[in-house]
Amino acid sequence: MGTILQLVQVPLDDAGEMPLQVPKEIWLLVDHLFKHACHQEDLFQTPGMQDELQQIIDCLDTSIPETIPGSNHSVAEALLIFLEALPEPVICYEMYQRCLDWSHDSRLCRQVISQLPRCHRSVFRYLMSFLRELLKYSDDNNVTATMIATLFTSLLLRPPPNLLAKQTQQDRQRAINFLYGFLLAGDEE
Repeated sequence: MGTILQLVQVPLDDAGEMPLQVPKEIWLLVDHLFKHACHQEDLFQTPGMQDELQQIIDCLDTSIPETIPGSNHSVAEALLIFLEALPEPVICYEMYQRCLDWSHDSRLCRQVISQLPRCHRSVFRYLMSFLRELLKYSDDNNVTATMIATLFTSLLLRPPPNLLAKQTQQDRQRAINFLYGFLLAGDEE
């Protein structure tokens, strides 16, 4: 099974060590959104601008920038594009059916996440922490747990390619419920 870290380099801290097992692109995009976009109205609901998206992608492909160009909406869309482009989703394909089967029980859901490879687990927890933080400002940014769960489920918990055509609406709802539980759970996973 491939891991996210095999796809991208992780930023090193001043001592030359890996501070987080999170791909640099995800870390930089989420860090930017955390610092600049928690109060951004309609975050993840307003599309980014094509030219800004290309600048962001070029910037992340060539360096570890001090600042990311473009609007908050473009940075948010770049994060979505990056997550969608991962060949293996954050929650590995092999865990997909277990996530659906156990979506009704928060303890079992946490167990699934604990069984992910370390880097996948780190990315999942990092994203959930950020998304829970965004929800604290929902009066300003108009995001809701339902909207975030619906949007991010298709990026983080995708059915394996051989099951994609067989995914039912009930499967999709169980996957959304799985993620929704983490958005409301706090830091217990």
